[in-house]
Amino acid sequence: MGIESAIYRIILLLHIVSAVVGFGGVIAHGAYNARAFASKAGEAATLLRHTQAVTKIAHYAIYAVLLLGIVLIALSDSFFSFAETWVSASFVVWFAVVGVAHGMVRPTVKALLDRAEALDPSSDMSADSEVTSLAKKLATGEGLTQLLLVVALILMVWKPGA
Repeated sequence: MGIESAIYRIILLLHIVSAVVGFGGVIAHGAYNARAFASKAGEAATLLRHTQAVTKIAHYAIYAVLLLGIVLIALSDSFFSFAETWVSASFVVWFAVVGVAHGMVRPTVKALLDRAEALDPSSDMSADSEVTSLAKKLATGEGLTQLLLVVALILMVWKPGA
């Protein structure tokens, strides 16, 4: 089919939309989580529940990024190859993003939500030492995710090793 075909361009569009929805949703969490940390426990619990719901959608979109990327390479009629450095590196970055999401960010948001629900709804989240510790861990995970997104964009735009 090649990179000029209509189906290739449709899949490319879906790949880009999935990346925007997935990574945009994950990056938006930083704002919600910062607000939750600065809120009363009752409001924080509500914000963190919404973060979990948005995270689920964002993660499905991020899963689609990988699948659509594989389809794009297959449809490119050898214009792109799985053997190219930037493609292999992109897979590594994608798995790192998913690893950080599932191993660090999601469990930390869950722990923050559990803590917010355990606290008096009128208490300050930022005054709780456990919340502060979890917030630091969450900020680290979110920072890693954002760094990995920049690396992925560099790989997609400059295609080193192509």
